Amino acid sequence: MGSDFRAPDLSEGDPTVVLPGDLILEYDPEKTQDRIFLGPGLRWQDKTITATKCGLLRKTPKKIYFIDSQQKRYVPEKRDFVVGIILKKRGDFYMIDIGASMAATISYLSFENASKKTRTELDVGDLIYGKLIVANKHMDPELVCIDSYDRAMGMGRLPDGGILFTVPLHVARLLIKPDNPFLHNISKKITYTIVVGLNGRVWVKTAREGEMVAVMNAILLLEVMSMEEANKKVLKVLESFI
Repeated sequence: MGSDFRAPDLSEGDPTVVLPGDLILEYDPEKTQDRIFLGPGLRWQDKTITATKCGLLRKTPKKIYFIDSQQKRYVPEKRDFVVGIILKKRGDFYMIDIGASMAATISYLSFENASKKTRTELDVGDLIYGKLIVANKHMDPELVCIDSYDRAMGMGRLPDGGILFTVPLHVARLLIKPDNPFLHNISKKITYTIVVGLNGRVWVKTAREGEMVAVMNAILLLEVMSMEEANKKVLKVLESFI
């Protein structure tokens, strides 16, 4: 749109309803210094950004635009962080269940400090947390567990002893919002580690099994309550389990 480009002025309280194929905006990064980032449900092609699914068009403070929809089946999106389950080994790759219609793959070299001599060995059923670098209808989704500098940055095989459960996709997106106080409120009662995948899988580990069950049930409040209601009830729910 040239130097007078203006991104949509959206706020969390006033989202816009969009349908698949709707034109969101025209964007040519070579003609503007404004930078935006696309999340799930949006596609940039031929200098045009369009919606690929129905839902609410939202924007984060860091200029990440995405479609917030309550779909049940995960559709892989490039740059999504997901939790996967190792299905089997195939040559130099592992096949991974990420909850989509097709399995994802990951190379044994896509881990920190991995080489032909020091490859990462994974077993069927192991859980990994990684980032999708390939996600389109023509190719199997592909994961990596390193960033552009070959650092793990929290990605990789998840430790034994945790609990894995699923939540609706919109709940997963709520949990990873940086301004969301919900997870902080849980930490007032329980010390825990949590990994949230945008594919709706949540992994939690605590010192005791009862605490893991408590954290899981607290998070599941978000399936039936608004964030405000859940924040008011979360401490009572935790106390009932520990």
